Amino acid sequence: MNPPSAHSRASSIRPSSRPIQLISSDITCSCNLSAETVWVVDREVHVLDGAELSIADGTRILILNGVVSSSRIGRAALIFDPGSTLSAARFSVYAGSSQYRISRTSDNGGLWFLGAYAAGASDGIRLSKAVAQRPSLFQAASITVSHLGRLDTSMSPRKGRERHSDDDIDALKLIGVGPDEWQVSQLRSLHSADDGVDLTNSYIRLNRLEVRNPTEDGLNLSSSRIEIRRSLCLDVQKTSATDRDLFDFETDDGGSFVELPRGCWVRLNGVFGDQLVLSSQDMHPPLVSDNLECPYSFSGKLKSDAVVFSVSQD
Repeated sequence: MNPPSAHSRASSIRPSSRPIQLISSDITCSCNLSAETVWVVDREVHVLDGAELSIADGTRILILNGVVSSSRIGRAALIFDPGSTLSAARFSVYAGSSQYRISRTSDNGGLWFLGAYAAGASDGIRLSKAVAQRPSLFQAASITVSHLGRLDTSMSPRKGRERHSDDDIDALKLIGVGPDEWQVSQLRSLHSADDGVDLTNSYIRLNRLEVRNPTEDGLNLSSSRIEIRRSLCLDVQKTSATDRDLFDFETDDGGSFVELPRGCWVRLNGVFGDQLVLSSQDMHPPLVSDNLECPYSFSGKLKSDAVVFSVSQD
């Protein structure tokens, strides 16, 4: 069953490629995305409360770049609302050009998951915790996102030409998602326009997390907790850019924690992050004073548990 709100298009990305189908309206009932089609999100599309989106193994989704005036975040985005369900194996989400090709330019609203675990707000999307709200359920073997998100307004060539609800959009964002709602084994975020992965008031567990070459921070936590069991790779190689860190933690509604158990393979390359605490017998202590841009590097398997955390400000 195809999404009832999707609009078909006979053209293809290039000769002999898979056909294209646009998704231009909210998904209101359970439906499937097949791997034989390239799915193109060209609006702010929500998977609504009670709807289940099943995504076949190997499916490609494009989120179109460019301004969308009807969107609360000003861009096309795929947003799973509280009470929605994702059922998937492995799938990938890319930035898309106006010709429905994979783009290496990031100017879109990214991929969002909203839960019923806690209230929270980020980038114009606000959640209120309702007692009667059914929980979300997000299940996938692996999600890869590439060139998602939008640059800070100060970095954008469109500065001053459009109204923003906030100044940036991350590639992959979770708000109010709890451990019983999140059953995704692996996340990969490549070339994000802002932070690679952002959690707000969430608590999740993963087997593997990989973030490579984001424009800003690798992993941003706002009063959130993430447990990573098997491997963590944050490649945020130091450049001339400042305030671009491996970790960026906020603590407005409580502390933020990254928990790494014994046996987890860790690779870190970048600036560690200001005012964070690393508790580890394996990883060497970082220099984390304010405005100190010292590179940090570690690669190896942990012989004991480790935690990166902040309970005050970053």
